[in-house]
Amino acid sequence: VTITGQIAAATCDLNVTNSNIDLGTVVSSDVTVAGPIATTSKDFTLNLSNCTQDGETGTVVSMLSKGTALAANTNYVNNVDGGTVGVQLTVNGQAVKPNASTPLTALAGEVLTAGGSAQVLMNAQLNSTVAKPATQQIEAPITFSVAYN
Repeated sequence: VTITGQIAAATCDLNVTNSNIDLGTVVSSDVTVAGPIATTSKDFTLNLSNCTQDGETGTVVSMLSKGTALAANTNYVNNVDGGTVGVQLTVNGQAVKPNASTPLTALAGEVLTAGGSAQVLMNAQLNSTVAKPATQQIEAPITFSVAYN
């Protein structure tokens, strides 16, 4: 018998500046190479408040972004079957992969205090896995959560 458990600090409250981010419409013939579609880049902010733990040296705050990974490239989010274009998320230039933990290194140490708040600057951008994507919908509902490690 193996019995495990964990005692953890409660995390910060989390809210988003804009919960509906429209990356626009791109004409499929305008996409000529696989990769980021520059005209679709949008910044948004995750706001952390009522944090319960003082930032101590070595404290790591991590973010989990839960969403459906694009089958053509699991680094992107799109819950529409058969899609070749997905949403790529980044935080401070670092890739945020769906259903994986991402350390928020900018919040380590003294930045985060008990009862305090912080902002996490994010970016969302369409990214094509093929040079000439077919007409398709992109839907990427994402749920964010934070944890102390």
